[in-house]
Amino acid sequence: MNDIETLVALNASEKVGCVLLRRLLDRFASLAGIAAATESSLADVEGCGPAAAAAIRKALADNRGARELEDAARHGVRVVPCDAPDFPRGLHVLFDAPLLLYVRGALSPDDAAAVSVVGTRRPTPYGVATAERLSADLASYGLTVVSGLARGIDTAAHRGALRTGRTIAVLGSGVLRVYPEENEPLARRIAARGALVSEFPLRSEPSAVHFPRRNRLIAGLGLGTVVVESGESSGALITADWAVEQGKEVLAVPGPVTSPVSAGCHKLIRQGAALVASADHVLEELGMPRAACPMSDAEDRVFQALAGGCRSAAELGEDTGLSAGEVEEALERLAARGRAKLEGEAYVRA
Repeated sequence: MNDIETLVALNASEKVGCVLLRRLLDRFASLAGIAAATESSLADVEGCGPAAAAAIRKALADNRGARELEDAARHGVRVVPCDAPDFPRGLHVLFDAPLLLYVRGALSPDDAAAVSVVGTRRPTPYGVATAERLSADLASYGLTVVSGLARGIDTAAHRGALRTGRTIAVLGSGVLRVYPEENEPLARRIAARGALVSEFPLRSEPSAVHFPRRNRLIAGLGLGTVVVESGESSGALITADWAVEQGKEVLAVPGPVTSPVSAGCHKLIRQGAALVASADHVLEELGMPRAACPMSDAEDRVFQALAGGCRSAAELGEDTGLSAGEVEEALERLAARGRAKLEGEAYVRA
């Protein structure tokens, strides 16, 4: 059994984190030493105990590592150990960093500049539209948008980012067991333009104990975490707590004061989170320069049509041949970047 097979087997036992791995390495000197250790000697290591020792020996005896690596290779999934050069730097600082990541798609050096966008699974139309617009604008500036592929705001964030750039989805299940199931088509698009990542074995079922662990990785991969709609008790707030613990910025989008799904965001703002309403606000709060951002074809057509002066949305549709929805989306993004503004019932260049 080689070292990567041993590491995958230890991870598959779901009893070994990086803290226990360090203790095991201190005792047995190498991964090969751990693989050769008896169950009783494993149990003697601080933090291990009989139950974890039995789970480790079972995973090793079942050749779980070799079988898992074969399955990963068949499906084009990379296994990235924690000591690999392309293991995300933001995760190294976690006291309980994962032993490895399963990656369906591809990580990029550009992912070092990432922002996490999270929120409720039961958003309002305002929340969905805001998350999509914000994520599309962040991605258009060259930032990778990180989220959790959950229903609601997470899904909106991934969809928005895919319109203009890269996104990473961190799963609370295996990368070959997408949850929720209706997001499998979205997962395939993410894998083609970014990556699905998980620390859990390939076909792990979603589990209540997995999602808080997933949230620490979402916070770890981003330079800051933006919350778009969240109740007062929500997984998004757990991600925000992880960001605070990691010394990272927490940012929140305000909503109507009467909206229960914005109560968590308002609580964060009262506690000191930055209030943000646009990608430019996020960049300012994170101290990042505003990169040159090419306009999409639709934006360029609308922007050129505004060269003649004030135009209504209907007139812009006639001038550009775009649908009403395409014109509205282009105007929203141009306004967010300070390139267009509404004057009365017409639009002008800003």
